[in-house]
Amino acid sequence: MSYEIARRAAEAVLEAARAEGERVCVSVTNRSGITKVILADDGAGPIAVETSRLKAYTAAVMGVSTAEFAKFAAEPVLQACPPHLVDSQLHPVPGGYPIVTDDGEVIGGIGVGGAHGEVDARVVGKGLKSVADLLT
Repeated sequence: MSYEIARRAAEAVLEAARAEGERVCVSVTNRSGITKVILADDGAGPIAVETSRLKAYTAAVMGVSTAEFAKFAAEPVLQACPPHLVDSQLHPVPGGYPIVTDDGEVIGGIGVGGAHGEVDARVVGKGLKSVADLLT
């Protein structure tokens, strides 16, 4: 995961959120969940910062969106050993997506916090589109 991909995606998310009247925080991690970029817009609170980071982490290390991970985590068989007991940073709520190259390699994750989960998920999509040319 290059800094250029992380920065460009994060800036596109902030612009998309602002266009919807939202003030959010966006985090981008590498494939191991290590933070590359965090951008917090004016008015984004501390919970937005932490939830965006956790969503990016979850998407990167699990390789699926956080909405998909939430479905997995809610399965009855996992109630005996919930995923958060294995890794307390896993965050099963919408708004996080893996960053995947054209050949299917997960190179990182991107997460948004501070708005409703549906808005978070929508603006992340715009961030991913902004870096599509760099993922080939």
